[in-house]
Amino acid sequence: MSNTTKEQVNHYLVEAKKEVDRLTTHRTENLADAINYIENELKIETLKGEISAYEKVLNLL
Repeated sequence: MSNTTKEQVNHYLVEAKKEVDRLTTHRTENLADAINYIENELKIETLKGEISAYEKVLNLL
């Protein structure tokens, strides 16, 4: 993320949070099988890690 501005990082943070909300809502839907459920949960956890990283970067900028 060379030359990344605070606004860009904040944008990535907001988008990641929106995606977590979307996937969390999707969690309550009838997922076809266990594989889809696990993939959904893995995406949520990955995004939570990204959110944490974006927040740390914002604190450094």
